[in-house]
Amino acid sequence: MERTPKLIVSISLIAIIAVGLSVYSYLQFKEYLRGPVLTIEEPQNGSMSTTSLVLLRGSARNVSFLTLSGRQIFTNEQGSFKESLLLQNGYNIMTLEAKDRFGHSMEKRLELVYKPDVATSSSSLSPSLEGEN
Repeated sequence: MERTPKLIVSISLIAIIAVGLSVYSYLQFKEYLRGPVLTIEEPQNGSMSTTSLVLLRGSARNVSFLTLSGRQIFTNEQGSFKESLLLQNGYNIMTLEAKDRFGHSMEKRLELVYKPDVATSSSSLSPSLEGEN
């Protein structure tokens, strides 16, 4: 009869240790299991710009390789990145892709519209038009 309480205590202790190790392992490897995480802070997807030069800012976590439209870009030690984008007139699409060391990848598309400011464009043309008359 004395073996039954010892058996229950030992099985309970083993179960508590197993659950504790499982929770610890999950918390330690959660970031690796999730894969890369990309956040684009600016510009907002679908936004319109009146200037051709736009600053792309964002952050990347759990990333070993990061590309912007096929060109490798780099992050600082905190995982932040900044890149200048030169937009063409009209609709522009950029693809930001991140890969981690385990082969997981994530892709975000950034769609921007560049429409030059009409007032600036017409005022810069008017002196040349006046000289021709």
